[in-house]
Amino acid sequence: MKVVKTEIHTVNSEFTYDIPDDHIANTFGSVERFKEIVSHNGDGWGETIGEPPTDEESDLFLEFLEDYNYDRYDDWISDRKGGYDVVFEVQDDDFDSDEGTLN
Repeated sequence: MKVVKTEIHTVNSEFTYDIPDDHIANTFGSVERFKEIVSHNGDGWGETIGEPPTDEESDLFLEFLEDYNYDRYDDWISDRKGGYDVVFEVQDDDFDSDEGTLN
């Protein structure tokens, strides 16, 4: 019999890119336009500036970032705030975990 333990955590991951301004200007026309595009990408909670990006600019923005390394910082909120949810599940040929019954 297999028993699976699942820990459900909350984590915020921050990715910091260090991109030369001339690379940005060569790709997006200007650093200012890039800042506008960045401000419109996300969950809508931040302040936006300038015109929203076109679909092509949004795609280019995501592809552009793929070419650069980043520093990553993970803030494990569930660890810092004192806990997380845990779920145990039995994985057995005779046990239907979707139904919670023996076959």
